[in-house]
Amino acid sequence: MKTYKLLLLLGCTLFVSCNDFLDRPPVDKFTDEEFWQTETQARLFLYSIYPTLFGGFGTAQNPSWLEDVGDDAISAPIQNPYAPNIIPETDGSWGFTNIRKANYVIASAPRLNEPEATINHWLGIGHFLRGYFYSSLTFQYGDVPWFDRVMQQSDEKEDMDYLYKDRDPRNFVVEKNIEDFKFALNNTVRVNDGKLQINRYVVAALVSRLMLREGTFQKYYLQNPEMAEKCLELAKTASEIVMAGPYQLAPNYKSLFTSDDLSDNPEIIMYREYSDKTVKHYMVNQCYDIEQNGASKSLLESFSRSDGFPVYYNNEYWFAPTATDFFTNRDPRLSYNFRPKYYPVGGSNAPYGYSRSGYSLRKFTDDEWETSNPNPKNRGQNITDAPCLRLGEVLLNYAEICYELEAITGKDLFNQEVLNSTINKLRARVNMPNLEEIGGAPAINGVVYDDPARTKWEPTNDVPSMLWEIRRERRVELCYENGLRSADLKRWKKLDYLCNQHNPDYRYGAYIVLDDFPSAVKDGIVLTGVISPDAQQDASLSEGYILRNTGTARNLPQPKNYVKPVPNSQISLYKSYGYTLSQTKEWQSEN
Repeated sequence: MKTYKLLLLLGCTLFVSCNDFLDRPPVDKFTDEEFWQTETQARLFLYSIYPTLFGGFGTAQNPSWLEDVGDDAISAPIQNPYAPNIIPETDGSWGFTNIRKANYVIASAPRLNEPEATINHWLGIGHFLRGYFYSSLTFQYGDVPWFDRVMQQSDEKEDMDYLYKDRDPRNFVVEKNIEDFKFALNNTVRVNDGKLQINRYVVAALVSRLMLREGTFQKYYLQNPEMAEKCLELAKTASEIVMAGPYQLAPNYKSLFTSDDLSDNPEIIMYREYSDKTVKHYMVNQCYDIEQNGASKSLLESFSRSDGFPVYYNNEYWFAPTATDFFTNRDPRLSYNFRPKYYPVGGSNAPYGYSRSGYSLRKFTDDEWETSNPNPKNRGQNITDAPCLRLGEVLLNYAEICYELEAITGKDLFNQEVLNSTINKLRARVNMPNLEEIGGAPAINGVVYDDPARTKWEPTNDVPSMLWEIRRERRVELCYENGLRSADLKRWKKLDYLCNQHNPDYRYGAYIVLDDFPSAVKDGIVLTGVISPDAQQDASLSEGYILRNTGTARNLPQPKNYVKPVPNSQISLYKSYGYTLSQTKEWQSEN
């Protein structure tokens, strides 16, 4: 990983241009047909793809991990329509350069002057990469053209017909993804290929994530239980490969996010390495002195009480007038992820930046650094490693996969044994009570319960109480990680959680008393004393919930909000060569 920059340059030299054909299937020709002779050369080529697979914290000042587009973050001042709300001219996500690279690996691996097992390893890597990148395309666009070979630059009709082929059905491509993933998992990709290299466990962890994503999207949005079952079965197999592997949960939850060296952490399957001599990042600054958009009341109230029950259980009027009241007797992960003190706009927040919701993210930093070693927080000079894949996520995947498969097939797949081997291991790490299943419902110490928030935000009662708890555990354990929450809302067909009128708690931050803060705070905060979809701003209040969103709400999601349109420039490009590229069916009426 330290050699990312050099290897990115190497990757570019293998193409006519590093950014050619980003918006259409590329037709450029590799300049070095003799490149793939040794495994070292194959490994060097693969590094050009690693930053896409394992972006980590990135290097930008606003890391994508901060999840500012999901309901974990407080709503923006005015809710704009879902993006995109019109068909764009261009879209950098619609591109096949990485598909071409994957096909190049598959085509080139047999040329290696290496043993058969080595060749098979790189064939497996190629098939995995093709499945990975196509999974991303189908999740965004649905139907996409399927390319299974490297195209050479040519004006021959056969080549042009292939290059400018129309979109293939989503399920056809998903079936191909399943084939590619199975090829990679079935004794081809090595179990161990050295530090920071893709191995079978890395492949399995990503297949677990991607096939759970596709399987649940198939179930809830496409309403195709047969395809959902196929995807979830593969996700289950992949998860079991990881769970049977050499990994175990790290004893300390915080160590996953505040370490300069994750190489020895037993939970980490893959990480992005940073160093003061190579690549650095801003993530620690995001938890220190850079102003935060702020987490939502919706997220922080998802953390249960320390007795394992939801905050509103047996107390539908639960209310915490101070930060101390709010953070006391709660799931310890609440304080691991957020400072148990409010830091609103205009407050005396030093050494930390303010949070527009008052809730201050601390997940990726250790506050003790402020006195013991301030260097890790120097702006843009952060070197903590980023956990890209960890066992904790796979355990959560497995619990959800088993539940969803049982719901589809009727087989006894989800039970107390599954809970004990997944969610309850995560809870034990932070000394939380076990989650139990009694008669299909959640329970703590033999007491069956149903979170009142479930029916409050799910008036159609379409999320069973046990599934609600599985999803809660995922939200809590993985909060602000890898942009996973946004993908979760889409695959569950729950983008309505991003609408003020459906989820008012998305609008609100901490409950504060203005007199507890300097007078300057009054110029930057709007409060509300009423929690409802129609709550209005009230500048005269002396205390109340921080109201971030004071504008009108966006419309509830439509089918087109779950799948992206093909950019107009691509349709025009096809047309200019006499070919047709179909627009996404949910967007065809927009033309």
